[in-house]
Amino acid sequence: MELSWKLGACMLLLPNPPRYAMGRAPLAQVIIQVSFPVLARLQTLEGIAPLQDALIDLFPYMNRNRVQQVSMLVGPTGPAASDSNEIWINEFTNDDGWTLTVTESSASLSVGGSDYPGLQDIEDMFEQVCTALTEAMNVRRCDRVGTRYMNVVRTDRLGWSTWFKPQIIGLADPELTPPEHLVATITETRLRRPPTGNFAWALDKPVEGITRYGVVPAGSVIAGVPPRPLDAPSLVLDIDMFIAAPQKFDPKALAEQFHELHTEIEKIFFWAVTDSGKEEFEVTVRGEEGNE
Repeated sequence: MELSWKLGACMLLLPNPPRYAMGRAPLAQVIIQVSFPVLARLQTLEGIAPLQDALIDLFPYMNRNRVQQVSMLVGPTGPAASDSNEIWINEFTNDDGWTLTVTESSASLSVGGSDYPGLQDIEDMFEQVCTALTEAMNVRRCDRVGTRYMNVVRTDRLGWSTWFKPQIIGLADPELTPPEHLVATITETRLRRPPTGNFAWALDKPVEGITRYGVVPAGSVIAGVPPRPLDAPSLVLDIDMFIAAPQKFDPKALAEQFHELHTEIEKIFFWAVTDSGKEEFEVTVRGEEGNE
């Protein structure tokens, strides 16, 4: 398939934000994930032992969980057949709030918002994880690389609807919809842009984005790693950027691609937050481009 690009290398027509830090960020979790062809040895203790040894200084603790995976074939008249199998999920953790989840075909690095150390630190950690995967497990190809930033703000806090632009708040604005009348509202926007910059090798494969935002009730679960239940009605701003195209599993190149995907996320977040929100989240501008 040939794609025709008209607007150049931008997901949205937004400027690069300045360098900034936040004292009270609404960030709930960050996830970076790489997918690769199935490695059967990642399902056994003996097979994953070399990866555990390679990661021991970064992630000294490891747990294994067996989960049921169900796949279903759906035909024109409904479900036609289903199949299930058990897989092992290997979870590596440390005392700084980081989690690395490894299956037979993916690795997900995550950190909670309160433990988020900054862009450079998470980029360095991601590169070290990818290096361990190549050196210990001989991972040769990446089929998909992506990152997700999930932001959560409780809507029982005074003034919450003034912290984000009207395009994000929508009909959830208390001046339009009384809180006791609102059940939930979620908008999903799908985006794509040409594979330029660190993705120029991808040719006809686009860089893609999925942005979900809206208000959800208490008891809702954010599909993070691990999933996180919400104990109060909340505004969620969930931004996911990725590219699904085979490439060599090069740790440095993958880290640079994460940085570029993060830039797209950063543009949307900085645009979405109002001046009142920047004050609430204690945003401090420190330079010309890129956050900390």
